[in-house]
Amino acid sequence: MPFRLPRARPLYLGILFGVFSALVACAVAASEVARGARERTPGEKLTFTLEHSIDGKTFTATGVVHSKLAVDRSDARNFRLSAPKAERERLSESDAEKLNALAKAGGTYRVRAPSDLTNSESGKWVMASVDARCLLDGGLEDVLTVHADDRGRAYGIEYATARGGCGGERNGGAEQKVKTGAMFRTTVQVRVGKDAPGLNPNAPTDVRGHSAPATGKQKEAEKRREAERLAKERRDGAMPPSEKRTETFFQKHWMRIMLMAYVAAYLCAPQDANARAGAQRRLDAMKAKKRR
Repeated sequence: MPFRLPRARPLYLGILFGVFSALVACAVAASEVARGARERTPGEKLTFTLEHSIDGKTFTATGVVHSKLAVDRSDARNFRLSAPKAERERLSESDAEKLNALAKAGGTYRVRAPSDLTNSESGKWVMASVDARCLLDGGLEDVLTVHADDRGRAYGIEYATARGGCGGERNGGAEQKVKTGAMFRTTVQVRVGKDAPGLNPNAPTDVRGHSAPATGKQKEAEKRREAERLAKERRDGAMPPSEKRTETFFQKHWMRIMLMAYVAAYLCAPQDANARAGAQRRLDAMKAKKRR
């Protein structure tokens, strides 16, 4: 027996639409969690991996960075990294030899961190480098600055020696080497971008057209002028643009969409074989009656 849906098509279409909307909402929430955009807890610990290249070709793990989260009060998904501290591994005998060879050849020491600080397994990195000779002259004292947003997404890092520049002149130009068991003394800084202060378009400007940030009194005066303008537009019968209702495509055409869906569902519904046979018998009876 063929499967037939009931005649109450609009009800079932509404149920299907509701289920589809719920699935879409769940998918959006899952994607947010997958990208690390979940609510955070103040003081929560966050650790991400550091990797370096001491042969100029491959990257290997060189330590981790530990920090705590300072969570935004207005949105628990936003946070800043507080008191980051690097824990670097000691150089093995082979690593020390490779680093000395890299510095002697005038090569570049590279270090990288995950672009998503909340997920070291993301496979995407941000990288920086410094002259290996400068690093050895500085006694392996370095500074790593991570530039990130308030969701833990790093968009760049800076890497330099703690003393700045190269220290060869301090050592009389002598070639420096590291020994087995030496360890980097890394200072980590995390900087999060901030929004610039709003500018007052009505403030006096200089000859270059630059205006100063709006003060509290200027903001209050601007709000009063805006309220007076909106009140005048209401008295004149014009609706302010901010109060105009914007409708989506489904809000504008929902009746047509429902009508088309109902018609399509009705036309596509399979007809009952008994109903067709009954209609055919009635038609044959009418034809026979006319012949008489």
